[in-house]
Amino acid sequence: MFGALRTELAADIRSDKLPAAVAIGLITAVRRTISTVSRAAIIFSGPLAAYAVQGTGPLLFGACAFSLVTGLLGGFRGATPAPNSAPVAVLFTIGVAVGPRLAESPQAAFPTMVAIMGLSSAATAVCFLLIARFRLAHLFRFIPYPVTSGFLAGLGVSIIAGGVTAMCGIVPSWGTLPELFQPAMLARWAPGVLLGVGLFLVTTRWSHFLLYPGLVIGVTVLSHLGLRLAGMSVAEAGAAGFLFSAASGGELWPPFPLTDLAYVDWGVVLSQVPGIAGIVLVMVVYLTLVVGAVEASTGVEMDLHREFRATGLGSLVAGLGGSSPGTQGAGWSLVTKLAGADTRLTGIITAGGIAAILMVGGGVLALFPVALIGGLVILTGIRLLSDWLLRAPRRLPWADSAMVLGIAAVVAGVGFLEGVAVGLVLTVVVFVVRFSSVEVVGDEFTGGSRLSRRNRPATHRAILRSEGGRIRAYRLRGYLFFGSASSLGDRLRSAVKADPPPKCLLLDFAAMTGSDVSAIHAFCRVVRLARDEKTHIVFSAAPEAFRSGLQRNLPENSFRELVFEPDLDRGLERCEELVIHEWTETHAAVPERREALFGLSFDEALRQVERQAAFETLVKRLEPWLETRTYARGEALMRRGEKQEGLFFLISGRAVARAEESGARLREHGPGDAIAPQAAFEEHVAERSVVAEAPSQAALMTVAARARLEEDDPALAVAMDKHLIGAILRRPGAAPGSAHS
Repeated sequence: MFGALRTELAADIRSDKLPAAVAIGLITAVRRTISTVSRAAIIFSGPLAAYAVQGTGPLLFGACAFSLVTGLLGGFRGATPAPNSAPVAVLFTIGVAVGPRLAESPQAAFPTMVAIMGLSSAATAVCFLLIARFRLAHLFRFIPYPVTSGFLAGLGVSIIAGGVTAMCGIVPSWGTLPELFQPAMLARWAPGVLLGVGLFLVTTRWSHFLLYPGLVIGVTVLSHLGLRLAGMSVAEAGAAGFLFSAASGGELWPPFPLTDLAYVDWGVVLSQVPGIAGIVLVMVVYLTLVVGAVEASTGVEMDLHREFRATGLGSLVAGLGGSSPGTQGAGWSLVTKLAGADTRLTGIITAGGIAAILMVGGGVLALFPVALIGGLVILTGIRLLSDWLLRAPRRLPWADSAMVLGIAAVVAGVGFLEGVAVGLVLTVVVFVVRFSSVEVVGDEFTGGSRLSRRNRPATHRAILRSEGGRIRAYRLRGYLFFGSASSLGDRLRSAVKADPPPKCLLLDFAAMTGSDVSAIHAFCRVVRLARDEKTHIVFSAAPEAFRSGLQRNLPENSFRELVFEPDLDRGLERCEELVIHEWTETHAAVPERREALFGLSFDEALRQVERQAAFETLVKRLEPWLETRTYARGEALMRRGEKQEGLFFLISGRAVARAEESGARLREHGPGDAIAPQAAFEEHVAERSVVAEAPSQAALMTVAARARLEEDDPALAVAMDKHLIGAILRRPGAAPGSAHS
């Protein structure tokens, strides 16, 4: 891997990508530094505001580590990852929670907060590497969209609150509103809010990779001109809170001597384990979203597992320096591609530029106006709100939009983990409500409207014509879970309770994608009721897991009475046999019923006799052009994919055409049927195999024999064609009493 990387970098150095990589890399280093300053201001705000400049050091180290490690190992060439805003919002809530306690121990405050940041990166690294190792990334693509939108919008609110706190030192809440709107305090944070709104409007209307750094430099220069006109020095402006400064000095790296690790308050760190877990969850979701956004914006196909591994390694190195976690950004990735800087050299140059700034110290950072830093924070929050609270819900149904608003409110008002928990609960509720109303019965019919493909004598067809309605068949589809299983169970129980109850309940699972344990219990209740009503239950194409579930949850004698068939046709045939058997056992000895059956079957039996006599006469006349063959049971009359010799007339026995893959019966042939009639007119390749189900005799007419027949006896050829048309119309599988019966 490293050999290929060296080769790639050497080729890029010699290519025309090098100038673009240098330009974009240096610009990115400046951008990353500015955004890092704003994120440090969020984390180290309120009681921790004195450490804001010092806290920029670990985050700059993280930006350097991400650009170098993740940029080199990730799938997108030209990526310049860095600590991002999502985990910073959670760290802001942690800082607000632990800040007062840490402020009581100045020596422990900064090392403890850096330890929390570093552990959040380390935990993220472990999680990401495990996801990549066991290839679990696909699981996180299924986080519901409203939940993702809601918590990102909630993070936007938290980031805006963090920006206000960074500018004035007060955490916005209902209780602090009067203090925030005092004239002196309003003067500290209102300019930053207005600047953030202005930056949002400008960057939304115009887009250029130099616009952002140009605005930052312009605002900084104008701010210093204003301070000079007001007669304030840099030191005075810093003391008054107008410039980004800190009481802890200007050195950025190392952030503190290693000996200061002894001051870390591990009790405070352990108390924030839930918050650190929240950061890990944020990063998993955020990385999944970012990879999708990079693919959509740049057209570069990325391996999600590779990105988890590369970002995990970057987080591990960044965590060693006390940085919070980070990822690459979708928007700037597009810029590097369009600028021709899609090379890993861009990440190396960016890392070098950040490292140089890191070594210079915090003196340069102290020149940034607080309003600018706060405005950049407000800009990030507004963008999140615009993307996920204003735009995204417009494309969603009202219930999902309400879910986004609710989750965002909980995240902003209570906490991130609470918001995600509420989101998942709401998602489950909406899922149950929606999918419980999805129709899981794709088709419902009775034995009176559809027959199996089994050839039956006239008396049996007559019985099915009168009693077929006692077969109730349901073709199920989709996934059967506790919501839809309950409604289906109610429907089946109502069918069983009909007067008279059905003789057979046929349930076809061929179109089912799966079921949960609740479905098993719902069917068990139906089985118990059907047993009381003497209704037989036949399952077709039921998966083995479903069958095993029934066996575990039903008494042995109840399970033995269930019938399992491989496909719908076989299941329908079994139900027909049950109906025929019951009629024979119950009514065959009753003269009135026997006479009624005779009346129903007489005409059809007469037609069958007439057809058979006509067929035998036709075959007798066709003998000079036919070749008689016999087949043992299991022997193939034709095989799928083979060129056929000609048309077969089945004289005696029974033959079945089956699907090659499933073995399902496609058609059953009996005496008088024509098998592959088109093979008598042209060359024909068999579409399916036909196998004798009993000792059979067939007569073969080849294409050549058919041609001789037309020459020798045209009238006989026409008579044969009429028989073929009638045989096709009479194929089994349609309703009793239909045209082909």
